[in-house]
Amino acid sequence: MADHELTYFCNVCGDKTVTSLGVPVAPEMVQLEIQCEKCANKTHLLVTKCPQCRQVVKYFASDLDFPAEVRNLAKAYLSLIAGIKMKLEGIVEQFNVPVPKKWSVKLECPCGHDYTAEIPLPVIARPTV
Repeated sequence: MADHELTYFCNVCGDKTVTSLGVPVAPEMVQLEIQCEKCANKTHLLVTKCPQCRQVVKYFASDLDFPAEVRNLAKAYLSLIAGIKMKLEGIVEQFNVPVPKKWSVKLECPCGHDYTAEIPLPVIARPTV
């Protein structure tokens, strides 16, 4: 599925990397990782492409590992919810908070098409209270 060539300059050492990426068509979005061959710095990308023209690639780049960050935030969120639920015990009969199953973003393509891309969020077991 390697269908798009990416030229990337490391944000740590400036070394040039040219690589091919497999980019899915929206609404699907995937995380890819680019590692600098010179200094081993890792850059994480969330990538997708327009479902209309299938040419324009949209990406989000970060030094953060997106799934790991989402897992850490989700664990904190679930612990907070569990604590609130425990404090409300005896006051409220039922306490439920919906947990999102995906992260989505609205995107615009230069071809004129507006679309949404999404990535599933990890399922994390609720903490026991």
